[in-house]
Amino acid sequence: MSRPSDGSRSVSGALSAAGRLLRDRPAVVLPAYLLAVGLTGAARVPVLVGLAVAVGSLAVTGRLERLVRAGVELQEAVRETDATGAGGLGGAGGGQGVPDPAVDAFGDAVANAVTPTVVAAVGLGVVGAFVVGYLARAVAAAVTYGTVWAGLDGRRPLVSGVRAAGRWRTFLGIALVRSVVTLVALGLPLFVGLNLAVSPVVLAQQDASAAAALAVLLVVALTGLGVVVVLVAAFLLVFAESAAVVDDRGAWGSIRASLGFVRRQPGQSVGFALVAVGAYVAVAVGVGVANAAGAGSLGGIVLPLLVAPFLDAGATALYAGVDDADGAAATDATDDDRPGVADRLRRGLALGWAELRGFLRSHPLSVMAALGLLTGGIAAGYALTAPYGLAAAGPTDVAGVFGAVAVGPFVTIAANNWLVSVGLAYGGVAFGLPAVSGLVFNGVLVGALAGVFDRTAFLALVAPHGVLELPVIAVAGGLGLHLGGVGWRAVRGRADAETVAGELERAAWVLVGIGILLVVASAIEAFLTPRIAAAVLGG
Repeated sequence: MSRPSDGSRSVSGALSAAGRLLRDRPAVVLPAYLLAVGLTGAARVPVLVGLAVAVGSLAVTGRLERLVRAGVELQEAVRETDATGAGGLGGAGGGQGVPDPAVDAFGDAVANAVTPTVVAAVGLGVVGAFVVGYLARAVAAAVTYGTVWAGLDGRRPLVSGVRAAGRWRTFLGIALVRSVVTLVALGLPLFVGLNLAVSPVVLAQQDASAAAALAVLLVVALTGLGVVVVLVAAFLLVFAESAAVVDDRGAWGSIRASLGFVRRQPGQSVGFALVAVGAYVAVAVGVGVANAAGAGSLGGIVLPLLVAPFLDAGATALYAGVDDADGAAATDATDDDRPGVADRLRRGLALGWAELRGFLRSHPLSVMAALGLLTGGIAAGYALTAPYGLAAAGPTDVAGVFGAVAVGPFVTIAANNWLVSVGLAYGGVAFGLPAVSGLVFNGVLVGALAGVFDRTAFLALVAPHGVLELPVIAVAGGLGLHLGGVGWRAVRGRADAETVAGELERAAWVLVGIGILLVVASAIEAFLTPRIAAAVLGG
């Protein structure tokens, strides 16, 4: 498209174009952001591997049993304290709080579990998570910005986004520049403060407290200045990714282009920055309100799938000079023929259900493999903890575990489970590794809990919803294994961008079908499982 003059850019027009893109073509834009969610979750793989090594080390040395046993004993002490009406931890006798021996034993077990092997395994996992996270976010940014720019430019959004993935080095460079600025701006004050605190000049002062207070004030002042520097840098670089896709620039070229745009268009840049800040503040307030109602996990869906696409598309439209006036004039005549929200929702749910059924029919081996990984993880977790001979009881007030009104917990459970499914499915694009690790980890966690809890209590609290929830999670993992094959073929040049984009779009519809089942499973967990468990356990 032709680039307009600098003076013709409009924040409202750019945001309107972004809103129209998301309204008219969500099915080919949102899969890119689902991919971003999944790829970001790939950073957990090194951490999970590190945890597996750490747990294996603790199990071999016998420290895991001590840790688990102390944890169960602490949980039972808390349960008994709750039953008698006393609260708190570490009470000093007289029935006030949890007995000190239980707290001390758990603390000793934790300290005993911090071995060099555990520290090294977890530390390497965290370092690996940073490396993988940066790479994953770079690929995700390339795909998402490539997608929204193609949609604004009248091209095929998701296909262009997949092709843009090859430019991940540019987006990695931009992210690293931001990180370096943040590290220097915030790390330098801390470094200066620590050096001042231990400097011979300060230590030699007779009034050491006054010198220390002065050092603290200096650190606070420098840190405040560093925060300002970080915010200014974020403002100056807000259009860097947009410049990368619109002008096909490298990292440094994109950064210079963003700086130049802000210099030429200060009013529009400040206006967009205020909109972005307002959007994040509104989401923060909304999440706070939802969290008070027990449904804070909705923010994990709203932020990456609504706010991020809107702001990314808005920034790109503003930088490129895309205005919605022409698009609105061309489509206003057909707005009356557009299906209503209810009709579009009903059709989307129907298509998602049909795609889920189609996936189950066409890829049974992927689903069976995922189910095998999940089942194997459950068996491994149970074999790890069952020999300890523990039988922890469930909560004292089983029927009221989610409160009198469980709407908030229901929303939270459904949102969490769906986000887990998104991570398993779209994270699987990374050659299936996130899907494999996620399935095994969730299975081991379920099996380990089954091994330490009273069997009747565990089944009463898990089986009513687990018989549906766990197979559905396995289906999401199977989708991830399938997409892992797609990603592998794409890297080897055996799948073109059109094929990959088609698979990503279909995966989004399959996740809609998975979401339907997870809503049912979450409703059972929030509203029925506590009552069933109370009837079985008498709680």
